[in-house]
Amino acid sequence: MIKKILEYCINSCYYIYRMKVVGVKNMERYSALDIATWFIYKTNAEKKENQAVNDTYEVYEGLTHLKLQKLLYYAQGISLSLNNSALFNDQIEAWDHGPVIKSVFEKFCKKGRNEITIEDSPSSVDVIRKIEADTPVREALNMTYDNFAIYTAWQLRNMTHEKGTPWYQTYKPGKNKKISVDLIKKYFDTYVME
Repeated sequence: MIKKILEYCINSCYYIYRMKVVGVKNMERYSALDIATWFIYKTNAEKKENQAVNDTYEVYEGLTHLKLQKLLYYAQGISLSLNNSALFNDQIEAWDHGPVIKSVFEKFCKKGRNEITIEDSPSSVDVIRKIEADTPVREALNMTYDNFAIYTAWQLRNMTHEKGTPWYQTYKPGKNKKISVDLIKKYFDTYVME
C-alpha cells in the first residue's frame, strides 16, 4: 500500500513538472483501456461496414493484441504532438515486441494472436460516446486509425523498432523500461507529424 502511495505521489509530481516546465498537458479524462475500447469498436464497425458492402478488395486483419498496443502508442504520440496533451496517464513501456501499456496487456494478453472483440455494455457505450464528443481526442484517434490501422500488427511492431524511435532509445532486453512521454512527444513532433 505504501509503495502505491509513493508511486502515485511521484507520478503526480512528474505530471505537474511536465505541465509547468515542459508544457505537456495531461487530459486525465481517459485510461488506456478507454482508448483501447474505442479502437476495438472502430475496427469492428469498419469491418462490419466493409462486409455489408461486400468489399472483397481489402484484407481486414482485425485487431489483435499486438496491433492494439501499437495503435495506442501511435495515438498517444499523435495526441501529444497535435494537442500538446496526453490521451491517458498509463505508462508506455519498452518491451521486446515494442511499446506496451501494462494495463492493456493484462486485460487482453489472453487473446494472443486472435482478434479482439468486446460485447456492447452500457459502460463501453458511454466511453465511446464521451470520446466521440471530445473533438481533439476524436480527431487524434481518427488520424491514428486512418494512418496506422492499415498496417498489420507485425508491420507496426517493426516500425516502432526503427533506429531513433522512442522504443529504440529506451529498450533494454528484459527490463520493460518506461518510455518518457517527453521523448514520445519530441519524436512525433520531429518525425511523424512534421
